[in-house]
Amino acid sequence: MSSTSTFSALTSLCQAFTIAALVAGSSHADPHVVRKGESLGLIAKRYGCSIGDIKSQNAIRGDKIRIGQKLELPETCAKPAESEAPKKAEKPKRLTHEVLDGETLEEIALRYGMPLEDLKTKNKNALKKGLKAGLKLKVETTTSERAQRKLTYTIEAGDTLGSIGRRFGVTVKDLVRMNPNKKPEKLRIGDRIVIYKEGKASRSEAVGLPQRGRLVNGEQMQNIPGAYVRRPDNAWGTNETIRALKVAIAEVRRKHPQSHDLVIGDISRKEGGFLSPHRSHQSGLDVDVGFYFAGLKKEGPKVALDAMKMKLDYAATWTLITGLAGQNEASSQVEYMFIGYNVQEKLYKWAKENDVPQGKLDWIFQYPRGSRTMHGLVRHEPGHTNHIHIRFQCPRGDVACQ
Repeated sequence: MSSTSTFSALTSLCQAFTIAALVAGSSHADPHVVRKGESLGLIAKRYGCSIGDIKSQNAIRGDKIRIGQKLELPETCAKPAESEAPKKAEKPKRLTHEVLDGETLEEIALRYGMPLEDLKTKNKNALKKGLKAGLKLKVETTTSERAQRKLTYTIEAGDTLGSIGRRFGVTVKDLVRMNPNKKPEKLRIGDRIVIYKEGKASRSEAVGLPQRGRLVNGEQMQNIPGAYVRRPDNAWGTNETIRALKVAIAEVRRKHPQSHDLVIGDISRKEGGFLSPHRSHQSGLDVDVGFYFAGLKKEGPKVALDAMKMKLDYAATWTLITGLAGQNEASSQVEYMFIGYNVQEKLYKWAKENDVPQGKLDWIFQYPRGSRTMHGLVRHEPGHTNHIHIRFQCPRGDVACQ
């Protein structure tokens, strides 16, 4: 064999080894076999990667998987130790959900961590005449969400819908939806209204200051339809914080179904306290989230991207901001949001061009009054052109929160 032939043979052999190594590195050697009760969300959480990564690796379009299906795990997934691997998948809880006025199937599926198509399939007959208030749906969940508890509240002197909502951890919009046959402007002292509560049996508590505090009975934000949690161990918040995030994300998905998944950054550790590199994020009231961008794939980015260098999806980002901020200043559960002044300017001008009332612009934005003025829910802070920092107010009843 000539030296040229030998060299060619060695080159081909090296290329073959290189290709084999690359292929081997693209996923784990052993696939994951789907067990009864498992969902893409549970599998992603177990391996510490995103639902989008697993769907992309296995060319899955929807959210449905089947028992016995073999899923190739991408290199972003970490194989758990045998001691960490659950021997048996958690059995889903079967609950009944009573639909509230104005509620969507998307919101219901998101609340219980249930694939939307599964919810539709299980309630095919019930939904034949459409979704309406009072309709009872069958749901299954393995999340920490619990069945709704129906409470009856008698309005007292000094009450407003805002103060009642803060007391029970719901929004004014929710109260109106829970009581479709009662007009808010006609409510009087002594009237009785219905309130649906959900969440953990032991309510969370934000204790102390955001810069020097802790979290009791916190709730973990998980990968859900429309959101990717970067560091689950640092994604613990109060029940109110997690609910506000879920509701805002569901609203974006409803209004902008083509928007990509939102990056959720740090919230707090499970028991709060110092969380590097932040000064705050200690009591479950601070959240970092990304922006929405135009032209990105459905699974979205896995890191925060700079809004001064990328093209914003203004409509989706505006829906997120207003969904978190609430209907007005009096009922808002947000203390403030940090967004870089230059990004504020871009959002402000888009909102103004799209006929957002000037009064709402003045309430939401610090811009154009200067980056040091103490006006507006959205304030300037250096280093916030690639994410939004939301600080929620102390939940009503958290007497130790400051």
